[in-house]
Amino acid sequence: MLALDDRDLIRWCGEQGIGVVSYSPLGVGFLTGRFTRAQAETIDDWRAGDGEWTTPERLDAVFRVVDGLRPIADRLNITMGQLALGWNIAQPGVTAAIAGSRSGTHMRQNADAGDLTLDSATLQEIETLL
Repeated sequence: MLALDDRDLIRWCGEQGIGVVSYSPLGVGFLTGRFTRAQAETIDDWRAGDGEWTTPERLDAVFRVVDGLRPIADRLNITMGQLALGWNIAQPGVTAAIAGSRSGTHMRQNADAGDLTLDSATLQEIETLL
């Protein structure tokens, strides 16, 4: 959701019957809603290493999406992570997603997202954010 560079390729793979396993569908943790913008600015782990995720411009773009997703997740009574995973699996060509978790609760929530079907209006609302 936060890295759409290969979107056309992924769609093409689906059209050709080639499955795609997406990596980091939770946007290195940002799409879970765990971090505020202020917290994200102080991250000093591997995400800050090359500056790809923590530049002010990148964080502006990331939190524009995160802040837009929050009311959608609230309306659907699901977690932010479940919304991100549901969107990810709904993408043409994606057959599975590798979603990391730090607890059994997160693992169960992520697994529950596999049963989530987002309607076309919700998918379009998310596309508008992207």
